[in-house]
Amino acid sequence: MSSNLNDTNLLLTNRAKQLENIEFFKGMDMSELTELAGIMKEIKYKKNTIVINQGDLSRSLFVIVYGRLKVFATDEEGNQTIFTFLNNGDFFGELSLLDDAPRSATVYTLEDSTVLNLDHVKFKDFIDTHPTACWPLFKSLTSRIRTMDQTICSLTSRDIYGRLIETLYKQAEENADGVLITQKLTHQDFAEMIGSSREMISRIFKDLKEGGYISVERKQVSILKRLPSQW
Repeated sequence: MSSNLNDTNLLLTNRAKQLENIEFFKGMDMSELTELAGIMKEIKYKKNTIVINQGDLSRSLFVIVYGRLKVFATDEEGNQTIFTFLNNGDFFGELSLLDDAPRSATVYTLEDSTVLNLDHVKFKDFIDTHPTACWPLFKSLTSRIRTMDQTICSLTSRDIYGRLIETLYKQAEENADGVLITQKLTHQDFAEMIGSSREMISRIFKDLKEGGYISVERKQVSILKRLPSQW
């Protein structure tokens, strides 16, 4: 019995430490994070699985322990728009904790993934007893709204090339050699992120590769030198 209790306490402590690094929970103290960890459920999903579907009425937050997921929406004509790609430590579904509107996007696993799920009823009970915990959540939501505003501004004020270059820089991270490199993304992925066609993305990439600005290997784009401001 004592061994099982120790194992449970260790699990909750480790989960709380994971939550401590998640933007949505930053600012909460360790006792609050440990309590939250205790009411969250771990769920494993296989690759190519829909976690939430656009239009669903489910109400819960997800924190990614491990995996890679795609967030996208589909319009009435079947056109798909990719909002973002999510990785370890990211979270999604937070708006459903605050309202009862249908899900605004679909979230789909690109590889085997493990998430922590926080149900809105348990979250409400937690907030009722820890009202000051709302402030870190408000700060996180405000940050996301500001980012959304910037994205909308970019989509409406820049041409396709400008949107693609901005997206390349946003998706790229510096590797051990100091080179900016994206995760695996297809031309279609880029097209759906910026509202373009795959053919246009292919033409721009071809010119950038010929100019020595980028290289592409196994669907990962490496930015070799500063990208030109115009195409």
